[in-house]
Amino acid sequence: MKITIDEVARRAGVSKATVSRVMNDSKPVKQEKYDRVMQVIEELGFIPNPVARGLAHQKTGLVGVVIPDITNPFFAELVKGIEEVVRDKNYNMVLCNTFHNFEKEMSYLKMLREKYVDGIIFMTAKVTHEHREFFRSSQLPVTFINRKCEDLNVSSIDIDNYQAAHDITTFFLKRGHRRVAIIRAPLTDKTSGYERFHGYRDAMQAYGIELNASLVMRSNFKIENTYRTVRRFLREEPAVTAIFATSDLMAIGAIKALQDEGIQVPHQVEVAGFDDIPMASYYHPSITTVRQPITEMGRTATKILIREINGEKVKNRNLILPYQLICRESTLTSKVSGE
Repeated sequence: MKITIDEVARRAGVSKATVSRVMNDSKPVKQEKYDRVMQVIEELGFIPNPVARGLAHQKTGLVGVVIPDITNPFFAELVKGIEEVVRDKNYNMVLCNTFHNFEKEMSYLKMLREKYVDGIIFMTAKVTHEHREFFRSSQLPVTFINRKCEDLNVSSIDIDNYQAAHDITTFFLKRGHRRVAIIRAPLTDKTSGYERFHGYRDAMQAYGIELNASLVMRSNFKIENTYRTVRRFLREEPAVTAIFATSDLMAIGAIKALQDEGIQVPHQVEVAGFDDIPMASYYHPSITTVRQPITEMGRTATKILIREINGEKVKNRNLILPYQLICRESTLTSKVSGE
């Protein structure tokens, strides 16, 4: 049987208001009544409803986290950082996994609002009109990770995706590569699609190389999908010498496709990824990549959100964290010959 505050009050011989005062420590209660209530709570094993209890304080201690795909190691690392701070600050996390489904995103956001969460950490490939309307109307503190949304009153954590992609493309170009292919996400994905693609394009143009549509591959973040895409690509573009994948999972799919086509990595084709997920350093060959401070992004986003939940003024609400280019076995240590 579910134990309620009414049952606790009845057995202790006090009012519900007295039980509430004891649980919430909101007003003084005579010691004798306090002891009776605590004894009944202990005997019944009563666990207060966190939402009902929180409403008395105008807070529930719940933080909603909406991510696109928990199977992607990038998001798993982010959640790790979020959970560390949530636990340290005595909050609880409600994790919602959408698998890039817009209807699920909206359904979860509405559910979180109904659960009276204190704030939301939100990650999505595309910020839509419906998302904007929800966040404007909900008036909840919100922090975006890996997304910027200047027209919303939300905080955000990100890196400079455009410059990072420009840097890694330039890394290839400085070493003599001229036929550098890219595997990007859809352009509707602000970071892995739009910003990283434009960083690649502009770096190529800076070296006098106009965009060649035949060197642009589109994939998602699934290894198997990228594997099939790259195998098809190689039959049409066998002269490619370097591939920039806009995620490490895409890079893994690309390397496997190259190997199965009998192409040596890095001696015939070099490959670089993006993110530096834990797998990147253990894959064979280990992957040259852009290291995002993934766990720290989760931690920082959560710290900012909780400060805003508590009504603190956050001076810098839109942080750009540093990134690093990490060189590993999927690229050669010496320069390659130009065409």
